[in-house]
Amino acid sequence: MLRLYMDTIHLPVPALPRLFDGLRILHLSDLHITRWTPRLTRWRRRLGRLRPDLAVITGDLGHRSWRWRQSLPHILHLLQAVHSPLGFYFILGNHDSPELGPALVEQGFVMLANQSVILKRGLQRLALIGLAQHRRLDTDIPTALRDVWPGDCKLMLMHYPDLVQAAAAAGADVCLAGHTHGGQICLPDGRPLIRQDTLPPRLCTGVHRMGRTWLVINRGIGKAGLRVRLFCPPQAIMLVLHRAAGVDDGTINYLT
Repeated sequence: MLRLYMDTIHLPVPALPRLFDGLRILHLSDLHITRWTPRLTRWRRRLGRLRPDLAVITGDLGHRSWRWRQSLPHILHLLQAVHSPLGFYFILGNHDSPELGPALVEQGFVMLANQSVILKRGLQRLALIGLAQHRRLDTDIPTALRDVWPGDCKLMLMHYPDLVQAAAAAGADVCLAGHTHGGQICLPDGRPLIRQDTLPPRLCTGVHRMGRTWLVINRGIGKAGLRVRLFCPPQAIMLVLHRAAGVDDGTINYLT
């Protein structure tokens, strides 16, 4: 039985507004759900005990796009265990049907497709930006940023991590991504045998500094292709943002 990794990452973000210091973001990715399983029961129990301020999913909620109606009730059953006062936002991934998005919106979730939402505390702003990444060619960063001010702290949701260079050039402070599954099948030392994008193997998972931009790549909780994980356990992330003047590496606490 695979262990459920609930990893807490403390990330220093110089541009973070003072009133958002300590913001807790639940980051899920790559659920790849088609049916309910005992593993999802365990995940639902764990997620229900968390208390994030904000929850996000970076794509691939379902597994087979043509089976989205079968996936939908199981996706909802998992996600409705999460209580998030600032909302629950998602983008679609390459395995998702475009029809899944509106169905989730009807249930109170918020889809961002080359769009942004401005979270406010007092007069201070945090821009949450979601890229349309059902396909790579759907991505339109300038359109996604049209309501974002240059001085806003920018938290960007993307499915494909290898688009981080474009996001960094657009001024993203933090990018949350998935898609790689951390390699899904890895050597015992964690080196991936399968890569889903063009970044180097060491960037298949984890926290990385790309210039002034943080890239956080979630291993996800599901599987695709070969329906097995090897030396690459599933993961959910609680990201805690801290206002900080420096750019030291983030610290990660592994809570199993």
